[in-house]
Amino acid sequence: MRGLIAAFTYIAAGAAVGCFSAYALIQSSGVEHLQSGTPWISRGLGLAGPWNYHARAHYLIAGRLPPAPGQLTEATAETDDDNQPLTSSCRYRLTATSPLPRWWSLAVAESASANATVQATADSDNVIREADGSLSIVASVSPEPGNWLKTPVARRLTVIYSAVPANNQKFTSPPPFDVKREACR
Repeated sequence: MRGLIAAFTYIAAGAAVGCFSAYALIQSSGVEHLQSGTPWISRGLGLAGPWNYHARAHYLIAGRLPPAPGQLTEATAETDDDNQPLTSSCRYRLTATSPLPRWWSLAVAESASANATVQATADSDNVIREADGSLSIVASVSPEPGNWLKTPVARRLTVIYSAVPANNQKFTSPPPFDVKREACR
């Protein structure tokens, strides 16, 4: 009887370790920093490269279809430009630093997981530009005048950028937004 229990324990432990290692590989494979000095990371090349099965599984585990390589780019930021974690206790300003593609979207979610609840979105169809054409969006818990993204009450948050890139823009280019911390409570 002891041998049967030991064998079952050995098999169960092996299955648990295998599941954990597969999940860890799926979550970390194909993730790349788009440019040093920016907080943006992406799975774009992972979807088209040798890690494509793992990068696709990241989305499929959560019941979400992955973005189509070559048609849509997606990047996330979990830190600001100073490499500090994004938290709901702070106010952030997202400023466009270069020309934007024809269609783009910014969303704030509770975490970087593919099934995280999106709190608020701003996109190319509903933002208000300044008179000089510049674009700035504030992300905070409390309402702000102008372009505002409501951040979740959860302590940590993630900014998700999606876009249909212009013909000359590479899918490995970082999103054209700075993420600056302005004030914290």
